[in-house]
Amino acid sequence: MRNVTKIAIGLYLFSQVLFLIGIQFPTKVDFDEFHYVPAAKALYKFDKIPNREHPPLAKYLIGIGIETLGDNPPGWRVMSTIFGSITLVGMFFWGLALFRDEKLALCIALLTLVNQLLYVQARIAMLDTFMFAFMVWAFAAFTDTWREDISESLVRKRLLAVGVLFGLSAACKWYGLMGMMTCVGMIALVYVFRGWGVVFQSKTPATSIPLKSTDWYSPKLWGGITFQDWLMYLGLIPALVYFATFLPYAFFHEGVPIWKFISFQADMYGDQLRVVGTHPYMSQWKDWPLMSRPIWYAFDSEGANIHRCVLLLGNPLIMWGGLLALVACAYGVIRDRSREGFLILFFYLGLFASWMIIPRKVSFYYYYYPAGMVLSLAVAYLFFCWDRRKKAGGTKPIARWVVLGLATALFIYFFPILSGMKVQGDDFRQYMWSNRWI
Repeated sequence: MRNVTKIAIGLYLFSQVLFLIGIQFPTKVDFDEFHYVPAAKALYKFDKIPNREHPPLAKYLIGIGIETLGDNPPGWRVMSTIFGSITLVGMFFWGLALFRDEKLALCIALLTLVNQLLYVQARIAMLDTFMFAFMVWAFAAFTDTWREDISESLVRKRLLAVGVLFGLSAACKWYGLMGMMTCVGMIALVYVFRGWGVVFQSKTPATSIPLKSTDWYSPKLWGGITFQDWLMYLGLIPALVYFATFLPYAFFHEGVPIWKFISFQADMYGDQLRVVGTHPYMSQWKDWPLMSRPIWYAFDSEGANIHRCVLLLGNPLIMWGGLLALVACAYGVIRDRSREGFLILFFYLGLFASWMIIPRKVSFYYYYYPAGMVLSLAVAYLFFCWDRRKKAGGTKPIARWVVLGLATALFIYFFPILSGMKVQGDDFRQYMWSNRWI
C-alpha cells in the first residue's frame, strides 16, 4: 500500500507540472471555452443561469479557478489541469483494480499520460475533462468489486462510491450517465447468466499457462447484493448527488423551485436538441477510432509566420494499436473466459457504441475521449498476457518498454501542435499524416 501511495502522489505531481507548463497559451478562449468560461463567471455572479443545456458542476469547478487566479488563461484552465491529474491517478487505480499488479498499473498510467487525449483535455476548460475524472474513479471502484476475494461490506463501500461518483460525473455532463449504463449493462449480463444457471469455467488445461485472473463470470460475484441494493447504489444515490448540484439554482440564481428540477431537466434536453448547424471539424462516430477527423481547438497567429496550435489528436500508436489489442481482449474472453479482457472490451464498447444512438446533430472527435482512454488498458492487456507466458517459463518480454518508449517518442514529436508552442509558417503541415487532419 505504501508503494501504491507513493506512485499515486508521484503521478499526480509530475502530471500537474507537465499540464501547467505553457498553460497561458492560447491567450484567447480555446474552442468550447467560448461557452464555458463565460458560463462559469456568470454562475459566480449569482445572476442568470448560463449555458442551460448542461449541468452546473463542471462550470462551478472552472469558476473556482477563475475566482482564485483571475479572469485569464491560467484561471480558466487551472482546474482542468488538477482534474486531468486526478484522471491520471484514477487510471492507475483502475489498472490496479483490473490487473492487481502495481507495475502494470503504472505502465497504464504512463501510456495514458502520453496518449495525447488526456494532455490536451487537461489544458482546456471543457466539461468532458471533469466528467471523465469522476467517471474513471467510478470505473476503478466498480472494477474492484468484480472478484470473489472481497467482503460484502467492502463491496458495499465500493458501490456507494460508484454511485456518488457517477452522480458527480453526470452533474458535469450528461454523458456521465453512459458510463453508469455501461456498468448496469455488465451487471445485467451477470444476472442473466446467473438466472440461466450457467457457470463458465476456463478452458485452459491445468498443464497450460496458469491464469492470474478468475473467469469473467462467477455465481459468487456480488454475493449478498440484492436488486434493491442496486437500485439504491446505481439509482437513488446518483440521482440525489446529481440534483444536489442544482441547489444553488434555487437559492442564488433565478430561484428555480426545487420541485421544478425535474421539468428543468426536460428543458435542458430540449436545449440539447436545438443545437444545430455545422462546423468545419465536425465528425461522426465512425471516424473516431481511426482518427480520420481530429479537431483543432486553436490555431492562433502571432505575426505573419508564427502560429500557436492546439490539435486534439490521439497518439497513433496507442489509438491504432489499442484497436488491435481489443481483438486480443476478445480472443482472451473466448479462449480463457478472461475477466480482464471482458471488462476492457465491455467498457470500450459501452462508451464508444453509445454514440451510435445518442441523438446529436453535430459531433466531434473529443466525444471519443472516454472510449479512447480505455485503449491504454487494452494495450496493457497484451503485456499482461506476455507476463503470464514469462512466468510459465518464457523469456522476459521487453515489449512494454518498447511500446511505452515509442508512444513517448510520438508524444514528443506531436508536442508542438498539442501544447500551443510557437510553430513557424507551414511547419505544422509536417505533422499532418492525412489531408483530413488539416
